[in-house]
Amino acid sequence: MTTSAATGSTLARAALLLALTAAAGVAACKNDVAGSECDNARAQLNRPTDGKMLAFALAPQSIYYHYREMHPADTMIIDWDTSKVYWGLACLRFRTTDSVHIDPTGPFQLVTSGSNAGTAWRQWYGQTDSITAYAIWGCAGDGGTYRLNADSTISFTWSNGQQYQFFGPTGAHRLRGDSLIQTTAEESYRADSTHASWRVNWVRAYCGEGF
Repeated sequence: MTTSAATGSTLARAALLLALTAAAGVAACKNDVAGSECDNARAQLNRPTDGKMLAFALAPQSIYYHYREMHPADTMIIDWDTSKVYWGLACLRFRTTDSVHIDPTGPFQLVTSGSNAGTAWRQWYGQTDSITAYAIWGCAGDGGTYRLNADSTISFTWSNGQQYQFFGPTGAHRLRGDSLIQTTAEESYRADSTHASWRVNWVRAYCGEGF
């Protein structure tokens, strides 16, 4: 996986551009597979659960990603294209007592299969090209514990991994009916101005959990 030299220098300059790293798929990306630096259980669909669990699957058609980087010479823009094929599956599983609602607190699991990749379009120096974009990437963990707050937001405490994009520290997670809606927005005003926005829905689904 590669990216341009200009983009690579930008990635090294600001932590904000980890979102762009995911979109551009730089060579430093590592997958959670056995024997890698990120060896965990994320890819084990049927791994044991702690009691009953309800799952929410990432809905690819709901993905919104917009990145804008303003340089003196030009502005780079990247947008996710939901009309293209999405490869993979990602699910969040939460503890449940009644098999209808998630419990106020308990363990959660992140389950992934495939690359969880799609297509984004990049505008840069008068050119528009397609790039591979990753919704779940790198060393994201496989779960931890959560708390459902009184305002319907969910707080995550991860037991391992590194969280970026909608799982990052600026992410907001809100439960609405049978959907979990996640939004993130980050900005940086250093030598260049950058802005990244993510939004995605997770919808109730079966993801291999057994009762």
